Amino acid sequence: MAKRDYYEVLGVPRTATTDEVKTAYRRLARQHHPDVNRTDVKAAEEKFKDLSEAYEVLVDTEKRRRYDQLGFGGVESDFGPGGFSWQNFTHASDLEDLLGNSGLLEQLLRQGFVADPFATGRGGRGAASFRGSDVEVSIRLPLAAAVTGAEPTLDVPTTDRCEACQGTGAKDGNELETCPQCEGRGQIRRATTRGYSQMITISECPTCHGLGKRIKILCPVCEGVGTLRHTRHLQVSVPPGMEDGSVLRLSGQGGAAAAGGKAGDLYVQVLFEPDTRLRREGRDGYTETTVPLPIALFGGEVRVPTVTGEAMLKVPAGTQPEAQFRLRGEGFPVFRGGSRGDVIVLVHVEVPKHLAPHQRDLLKEALGTGASPTSRAKGSLFGRRG
Repeated sequence: MAKRDYYEVLGVPRTATTDEVKTAYRRLARQHHPDVNRTDVKAAEEKFKDLSEAYEVLVDTEKRRRYDQLGFGGVESDFGPGGFSWQNFTHASDLEDLLGNSGLLEQLLRQGFVADPFATGRGGRGAASFRGSDVEVSIRLPLAAAVTGAEPTLDVPTTDRCEACQGTGAKDGNELETCPQCEGRGQIRRATTRGYSQMITISECPTCHGLGKRIKILCPVCEGVGTLRHTRHLQVSVPPGMEDGSVLRLSGQGGAAAAGGKAGDLYVQVLFEPDTRLRREGRDGYTETTVPLPIALFGGEVRVPTVTGEAMLKVPAGTQPEAQFRLRGEGFPVFRGGSRGDVIVLVHVEVPKHLAPHQRDLLKEALGTGASPTSRAKGSLFGRRG
Protein backbone atom coordinates (compact mmCIF):
# COMPACT_ATOMS: atom_id res chain seq x y z
CA MET A 1 0.00 0.00 0.00
CA ALA A 2 1.36 3.42 -0.93
CA LYS A 3 2.54 5.62 1.91
CA ARG A 4 0.45 8.62 2.85
CA ASP A 5 1.85 12.11 2.75
CA TYR A 6 3.31 13.05 6.15
CA TYR A 7 1.29 16.25 6.32
CA GLU A 8 -1.85 14.24 5.64
CA VAL A 9 -0.94 11.70 8.34
CA LEU A 10 -0.75 14.46 10.98
CA GLY A 11 -3.60 16.44 9.45
CA VAL A 12 -1.64 19.68 9.13
CA PRO A 13 -1.06 21.99 6.14
CA ARG A 14 2.34 22.25 4.49
CA THR A 15 2.67 25.71 6.03
CA ALA A 16 2.25 24.36 9.58
CA THR A 17 4.68 25.65 12.21
CA THR A 18 6.69 23.35 14.45
CA ASP A 19 4.33 24.08 17.35
CA GLU A 20 1.34 23.14 15.18
CA VAL A 21 3.05 19.87 14.23
CA LYS A 22 3.66 19.09 17.91
CA THR A 23 0.07 19.92 18.83
CA ALA A 24 -1.30 17.62 16.10
CA TYR A 25 1.03 14.79 17.15
CA ARG A 26 0.01 15.13 20.79
CA ARG A 27 -3.68 14.95 19.95
CA LEU A 28 -3.39 12.01 17.52
CA ALA A 29 -0.91 10.08 19.69
CA ARG A 30 -3.39 10.01 22.54
CA GLN A 31 -6.27 9.20 20.22
CA HIS A 32 -4.52 6.22 18.62
CA HIS A 33 -2.67 4.86 21.65
CA PRO A 34 -3.00 1.03 21.67
CA ASP A 35 -4.54 0.94 25.15
CA VAL A 36 -7.33 3.21 23.93
CA ASN A 37 -8.01 0.92 20.94
CA ARG A 38 -8.09 -2.54 22.49
CA THR A 39 -10.39 -3.89 19.81
CA ASP A 40 -7.57 -3.73 17.26
CA VAL A 41 -4.29 -3.21 19.09
CA LYS A 42 -2.13 -4.14 16.10
CA ALA A 43 -3.78 -1.56 13.86
CA ALA A 44 -3.41 1.04 16.61
CA GLU A 45 0.29 0.24 16.96
CA GLU A 46 0.82 0.69 13.22
CA LYS A 47 -1.12 3.95 13.28
CA PHE A 48 0.95 5.18 16.21
CA LYS A 49 4.14 4.25 14.37
CA ASP A 50 2.98 6.09 11.22
CA LEU A 51 2.25 9.19 13.30
CA SER A 52 5.68 9.03 14.89
CA GLU A 53 7.39 8.61 11.51
CA ALA A 54 5.61 11.69 10.18
CA TYR A 55 6.48 13.60 13.34
CA GLU A 56 10.14 12.54 13.10
CA VAL A 57 10.38 14.16 9.67
CA LEU A 58 8.18 17.25 10.02
CA VAL A 59 9.50 18.40 13.40
CA ASP A 60 13.10 18.28 12.14
CA THR A 61 13.99 21.34 10.03
CA GLU A 62 16.54 19.60 7.80
CA LYS A 63 14.52 16.42 7.24
CA ARG A 64 11.41 18.46 6.52
CA ARG A 65 13.29 20.56 3.95
CA ARG A 66 14.48 17.43 2.14
CA TYR A 67 11.02 15.88 2.27
CA ASP A 68 9.42 19.03 0.86
CA GLN A 69 11.92 19.06 -2.02
CA LEU A 70 12.30 15.34 -2.80
CA GLY A 71 9.38 13.58 -1.14
CA PHE A 72 9.95 10.22 0.58
CA GLY A 73 13.21 9.79 -1.34
CA GLY A 74 14.67 12.73 0.54
CA VAL A 75 14.50 10.91 3.89
CA GLU A 76 15.00 7.27 2.89
CA SER A 77 18.66 7.40 3.89
CA ASP A 78 17.63 8.41 7.44
CA PHE A 79 15.57 5.25 7.91
CA GLY A 80 17.46 2.59 5.95
CA PRO A 81 16.19 -0.05 3.52
CA GLY A 82 13.61 -1.41 5.95
CA GLY A 83 11.94 1.96 6.36
CA PHE A 84 11.20 3.76 9.60
CA SER A 85 11.69 1.83 12.85
CA TRP A 86 11.74 2.89 16.47
CA GLN A 87 15.54 2.94 16.33
CA ASN A 88 15.17 5.93 13.95
CA PHE A 89 13.02 7.92 16.37
CA THR A 90 15.31 10.69 17.64
CA HIS A 91 12.73 12.73 19.53
CA ALA A 92 12.27 10.49 22.54
CA SER A 93 12.37 13.48 24.88
CA ASP A 94 9.51 15.05 22.89
CA LEU A 95 7.51 11.85 23.23
CA GLU A 96 8.12 11.93 26.97
CA ASP A 97 7.02 15.55 27.10
CA LEU A 98 3.90 14.84 25.04
CA LEU A 99 2.77 11.73 26.88
CA GLY A 100 4.50 11.81 30.24
CA ASN A 101 1.84 13.68 32.16
CA SER A 102 -1.00 11.53 30.87
CA GLY A 103 0.34 8.18 32.08
CA LEU A 104 0.43 6.85 28.52
CA LEU A 105 4.21 6.92 28.40
CA GLU A 106 4.49 4.54 31.32
CA GLN A 107 2.04 2.20 29.60
CA LEU A 108 4.05 2.26 26.38
CA LEU A 109 7.25 1.56 28.27
CA ARG A 110 5.63 -1.27 30.20
CA GLN A 111 4.50 -2.87 26.95
CA GLY A 112 7.92 -2.37 25.40
CA PHE A 113 6.22 -0.48 22.58
CA VAL A 114 8.62 2.47 22.78
CA ALA A 115 11.59 0.79 24.40
CA ASP A 116 13.76 1.23 21.31
CA PRO A 117 13.28 5.00 20.91
CA PHE A 118 14.84 5.60 24.30
CA ALA A 119 17.81 3.29 23.76
CA THR A 120 21.11 4.99 22.99
CA GLY A 121 23.29 2.08 21.94
CA ARG A 122 25.22 2.34 25.20
CA GLY A 123 22.62 1.30 27.67
CA GLY A 124 19.31 2.81 28.72
CA ARG A 125 17.77 6.14 27.86
CA GLY A 126 19.46 7.72 30.86
CA ALA A 127 22.67 7.93 28.85
CA ALA A 128 21.07 10.43 26.51
CA SER A 129 20.35 12.73 29.42
CA PHE A 130 24.02 13.13 30.33
CA ARG A 131 24.94 16.75 29.76
CA GLY A 132 28.03 18.80 30.37
CA SER A 133 28.06 21.66 32.83
CA ASP A 134 27.22 25.22 31.85
CA VAL A 135 30.03 27.75 32.13
CA GLU A 136 29.56 31.41 33.06
CA VAL A 137 32.15 34.10 32.35
CA SER A 138 32.11 37.89 32.11
CA ILE A 139 33.97 40.27 29.84
CA ARG A 140 34.58 44.01 30.05
CA LEU A 141 34.60 46.10 26.88
CA PRO A 142 34.99 49.81 26.14
CA LEU A 143 31.71 51.67 25.78
CA ALA A 144 32.36 52.18 22.07
CA ALA A 145 31.90 48.42 21.56
CA ALA A 146 28.18 48.92 22.24
CA VAL A 147 28.11 50.73 18.89
CA THR A 148 30.75 48.94 16.84
CA GLY A 149 30.47 45.45 18.31
CA ALA A 150 33.55 43.43 19.21
CA GLU A 151 35.14 40.00 18.81
CA PRO A 152 37.21 39.48 21.95
CA THR A 153 39.06 36.27 22.76
CA LEU A 154 38.11 34.74 26.10
CA ASP A 155 39.97 32.34 28.34
CA VAL A 156 37.21 29.92 29.27
CA PRO A 157 37.72 27.40 32.08
CA THR A 158 35.97 24.29 30.83
CA THR A 159 36.10 20.53 30.46
CA ASP A 160 36.67 18.45 27.37
CA ARG A 161 36.13 14.79 26.70
CA CYS A 162 39.06 12.59 27.63
CA GLU A 163 40.35 11.24 24.33
CA ALA A 164 42.25 8.42 26.01
CA CYS A 165 38.98 6.74 26.98
CA GLN A 166 36.59 8.48 24.52
CA GLY A 167 34.72 9.89 27.50
CA THR A 168 33.81 6.50 28.98
CA GLY A 169 36.06 6.78 32.02
CA ALA A 170 37.30 3.24 31.33
CA LYS A 171 40.84 2.33 30.39
CA ASP A 172 41.31 2.45 26.59
CA GLY A 173 37.60 3.11 26.29
CA ASN A 174 36.65 -0.56 26.34
CA GLU A 175 37.18 -1.79 29.88
CA LEU A 176 33.44 -1.81 30.50
CA GLU A 177 30.98 -4.45 31.54
CA THR A 178 27.19 -4.68 31.58
CA CYS A 179 25.74 -3.22 34.74
CA PRO A 180 24.50 -6.14 36.87
CA GLN A 181 21.79 -4.12 38.62
CA CYS A 182 19.90 -2.88 35.57
CA GLU A 183 21.23 -5.56 33.16
CA GLY A 184 22.32 -2.92 30.67
CA ARG A 185 19.02 -1.04 30.47
CA GLY A 186 20.21 2.00 32.43
CA GLN A 187 16.88 2.07 34.27
CA ILE A 188 15.32 0.46 37.27
CA ARG A 189 11.62 -0.29 36.84
CA ARG A 190 9.46 -1.11 39.81
CA ALA A 191 5.87 -2.29 39.54
CA THR A 192 3.40 -1.68 42.36
CA THR A 193 0.00 -3.41 42.23
CA ARG A 194 -2.98 -1.84 43.92
CA GLY A 195 -6.16 -3.74 43.41
CA TYR A 196 -6.77 -4.00 39.68
CA SER A 197 -4.29 -1.26 38.79
CA GLN A 198 -0.56 -1.38 38.42
CA MET A 199 1.82 1.56 38.77
CA ILE A 200 5.19 1.51 37.00
CA THR A 201 8.01 3.61 38.48
CA ILE A 202 11.03 4.20 36.25
CA SER A 203 14.24 5.66 37.67
CA GLU A 204 17.86 5.97 36.64
CA CYS A 205 20.04 3.08 37.69
CA PRO A 206 22.05 4.24 40.75
CA THR A 207 24.96 1.93 39.90
CA CYS A 208 25.70 2.98 36.31
CA HIS A 209 23.82 6.33 36.36
CA GLY A 210 21.82 5.41 33.28
CA LEU A 211 24.70 4.20 31.09
CA GLY A 212 23.89 0.52 31.27
CA LYS A 213 27.62 -0.12 31.67
CA ARG A 214 30.04 0.10 34.52
CA ILE A 215 33.80 0.54 34.53
CA LYS A 216 36.05 -2.42 35.20
CA ILE A 217 39.38 -0.54 35.03
CA LEU A 218 39.56 3.24 35.45
CA CYS A 219 41.15 5.37 32.76
CA PRO A 220 44.57 6.43 34.13
CA VAL A 221 44.38 9.81 32.38
CA CYS A 222 41.05 11.14 33.68
CA GLU A 223 40.77 8.69 36.62
CA GLY A 224 37.35 7.52 35.51
CA VAL A 225 35.72 10.94 35.17
CA GLY A 226 35.63 10.90 31.37
CA THR A 227 36.53 14.59 31.08
CA LEU A 228 39.59 16.77 31.64
CA ARG A 229 39.73 20.36 32.89
CA HIS A 230 41.62 23.00 30.99
CA THR A 231 41.43 26.59 29.75
CA ARG A 232 40.14 27.13 26.24
CA HIS A 233 40.71 30.23 24.11
CA LEU A 234 37.46 31.16 22.39
CA GLN A 235 36.67 34.14 20.17
CA VAL A 236 33.23 35.56 20.91
CA SER A 237 31.21 37.83 18.64
CA VAL A 238 29.52 40.63 20.61
CA PRO A 239 26.93 42.31 18.34
CA PRO A 240 26.30 46.07 18.42
CA GLY A 241 23.50 47.39 20.59
CA MET A 242 23.98 45.19 23.64
CA GLU A 243 23.04 46.65 27.00
CA ASP A 244 25.41 46.65 29.94
CA GLY A 245 25.00 43.37 31.84
CA SER A 246 23.39 41.50 28.92
CA VAL A 247 24.21 37.81 28.58
CA LEU A 248 25.13 35.91 25.42
CA ARG A 249 24.35 32.18 25.30
CA LEU A 250 26.67 30.04 23.19
CA SER A 251 25.06 26.63 22.80
CA GLY A 252 27.39 23.65 23.17
CA GLN A 253 30.42 25.78 24.09
CA GLY A 254 30.35 24.89 27.79
CA GLY A 255 31.76 21.88 29.57
CA ALA A 256 31.94 18.57 27.71
CA ALA A 257 29.88 15.64 28.93
CA ALA A 258 31.28 12.28 29.84
CA ALA A 259 30.16 9.21 27.95
CA GLY A 260 29.29 11.07 24.78
CA GLY A 261 26.55 13.27 26.18
CA LYS A 262 25.74 16.77 24.97
CA ALA A 263 28.08 19.59 25.94
CA GLY A 264 26.80 22.35 28.19
CA ASP A 265 26.37 25.98 27.21
CA LEU A 266 28.60 29.00 27.69
CA TYR A 267 27.02 32.16 29.14
CA VAL A 268 28.98 35.36 28.58
CA GLN A 269 27.96 38.46 30.55
CA VAL A 270 28.96 41.64 28.70
CA LEU A 271 29.95 44.62 30.83
CA PHE A 272 30.92 48.01 29.41
CA GLU A 273 33.55 50.21 31.02
CA PRO A 274 32.08 53.54 32.15
CA ASP A 275 33.09 56.62 30.14
CA THR A 276 33.62 59.76 32.23
CA ARG A 277 32.77 61.93 29.24
CA LEU A 278 29.42 60.36 28.35
CA ARG A 279 26.51 58.64 30.11
CA ARG A 280 24.30 56.05 28.42
CA GLU A 281 20.53 55.87 28.83
CA GLY A 282 18.95 53.41 26.43
CA ARG A 283 19.74 54.46 22.87
CA ASP A 284 20.86 57.97 23.82
CA GLY A 285 24.07 59.32 25.27
CA TYR A 286 24.36 62.39 27.50
CA THR A 287 27.38 64.67 27.71
CA GLU A 288 28.29 68.22 28.72
CA THR A 289 30.54 70.94 27.32
CA THR A 290 31.52 74.47 28.30
CA VAL A 291 31.69 77.21 25.64
CA PRO A 292 33.32 80.63 25.95
CA LEU A 293 31.00 83.61 26.30
CA PRO A 294 31.83 85.00 22.80
CA ILE A 295 30.67 81.73 21.17
CA ALA A 296 27.49 81.75 23.23
CA LEU A 297 26.85 85.36 22.16
CA PHE A 298 27.88 85.29 18.53
CA GLY A 299 27.71 81.56 17.64
CA GLY A 300 30.40 79.13 16.56
CA GLU A 301 31.44 75.47 16.69
CA VAL A 302 32.92 73.37 19.48
CA ARG A 303 34.10 69.77 19.72
CA VAL A 304 32.06 67.49 21.95
CA PRO A 305 32.60 63.82 22.90
CA THR A 306 30.48 61.07 21.32
CA VAL A 307 30.39 57.33 21.83
CA THR A 308 33.09 56.59 19.28
CA GLY A 309 35.12 59.82 19.30
CA GLU A 310 34.24 63.49 18.82
CA ALA A 311 31.86 65.54 16.70
CA MET A 312 31.44 69.23 15.91
CA LEU A 313 28.49 70.94 17.59
CA LYS A 314 27.14 74.13 16.04
CA VAL A 315 26.30 76.63 18.77
CA PRO A 316 23.86 79.29 17.51
CA ALA A 317 24.24 82.93 18.47
CA GLY A 318 22.46 83.86 21.67
CA THR A 319 22.75 80.40 23.25
CA GLN A 320 21.58 80.50 26.85
CA PRO A 321 23.40 78.79 29.73
CA GLU A 322 22.28 75.17 30.34
CA ALA A 323 20.76 74.90 26.87
CA GLN A 324 20.57 71.38 25.36
CA PHE A 325 21.39 70.37 21.81
CA ARG A 326 20.95 67.06 20.03
CA LEU A 327 23.48 65.32 17.80
CA ARG A 328 21.27 62.96 15.81
CA GLY A 329 22.50 59.48 15.01
CA GLU A 330 25.53 59.73 17.30
CA GLY A 331 24.04 57.55 20.06
CA PHE A 332 23.66 53.78 20.52
CA PRO A 333 22.00 51.29 18.14
CA VAL A 334 19.20 48.90 19.00
CA PHE A 335 20.26 45.30 19.52
CA ARG A 336 20.02 43.36 16.23
CA GLY A 337 19.16 46.31 14.01
CA GLY A 338 17.50 49.69 14.04
CA SER A 339 18.73 53.26 13.81
CA ARG A 340 21.09 54.77 16.33
CA GLY A 341 19.94 57.10 19.05
CA ASP A 342 21.25 60.61 19.69
CA VAL A 343 23.80 62.35 21.89
CA ILE A 344 22.26 65.14 23.99
CA VAL A 345 24.73 67.91 24.85
CA LEU A 346 24.21 70.18 27.86
CA VAL A 347 25.98 73.52 27.22
CA HIS A 348 27.52 75.55 30.02
CA VAL A 349 28.60 79.13 29.28
CA GLU A 350 31.95 80.28 30.61
CA VAL A 351 31.74 83.82 31.99
CA PRO A 352 35.07 85.68 32.35
CA LYS A 353 36.06 86.15 35.98
CA HIS A 354 38.22 89.22 35.35
CA LEU A 355 37.52 92.14 32.96
CA ALA A 356 39.58 95.23 32.25
CA PRO A 357 37.84 98.56 33.00
CA HIS A 358 37.27 99.37 29.34
CA GLN A 359 35.80 95.84 28.81
CA ARG A 360 33.32 96.40 31.65
CA ASP A 361 32.33 99.78 30.20
CA LEU A 362 31.82 98.35 26.72
CA LEU A 363 29.77 95.47 28.14
CA LYS A 364 27.56 97.87 30.07
CA GLU A 365 27.06 99.95 26.95
CA ALA A 366 26.24 96.87 24.86
CA LEU A 367 23.73 95.69 27.41
CA GLY A 368 22.14 99.15 27.71
CA THR A 369 23.16 99.78 31.29
CA GLY A 370 25.01 103.02 30.46
CA ALA A 371 28.71 103.86 30.43
CA SER A 372 31.05 106.80 31.19
CA PRO A 373 32.04 109.10 28.27
CA THR A 374 35.63 107.93 28.47
CA SER A 375 34.53 104.45 27.56
CA ARG A 376 33.26 105.42 24.14
CA ALA A 377 36.67 105.15 22.61
CA LYS A 378 37.30 102.52 20.02
CA GLY A 379 37.87 99.13 21.56
CA SER A 380 36.87 95.51 21.73
CA LEU A 381 34.65 93.98 24.34
CA PHE A 382 37.08 91.12 24.86
CA GLY A 383 40.34 92.85 23.94
CA ARG A 384 41.72 96.14 22.52
CA ARG A 385 41.85 96.63 18.84
CA GLY A 386 45.29 97.31 17.57
